[in-house]
Amino acid sequence: MRFLSPADEIQRVAAADIEVEGRTIHAGEGVYLPAAAANRDPAAFPDPDTLDVDRRARHHLAFGYGIHQCLGQNLARAELEIALHELLTRLPGLALDADLADLPIKPGGSVQGVHRLPVRW
Repeated sequence: MRFLSPADEIQRVAAADIEVEGRTIHAGEGVYLPAAAANRDPAAFPDPDTLDVDRRARHHLAFGYGIHQCLGQNLARAELEIALHELLTRLPGLALDADLADLPIKPGGSVQGVHRLPVRW
């Protein structure tokens, strides 16, 4: 979820004036934050551009943060864990049937992913 979050937009409205890096964001102004930038921050995640399925990256923003956390995050995590386990158990020979570099990727800034994912088993 940290490496490539399905949804990358975090949009907020400032409740009060706040200074960030010498610039003032005034109360009522909108702020757009790409979570991918935070999720690839090397200060938070060593070697952030490497996909490591064993990484224990517990503080990513794939499901938001604080009072704006996704209410369905626990269900989404359970669904993902169950679905991947069942898929790989039932189809142990499942493999990508295309070169990774050739997969048509949706542009970032909204819902991310690939347009198609050819597989074989």
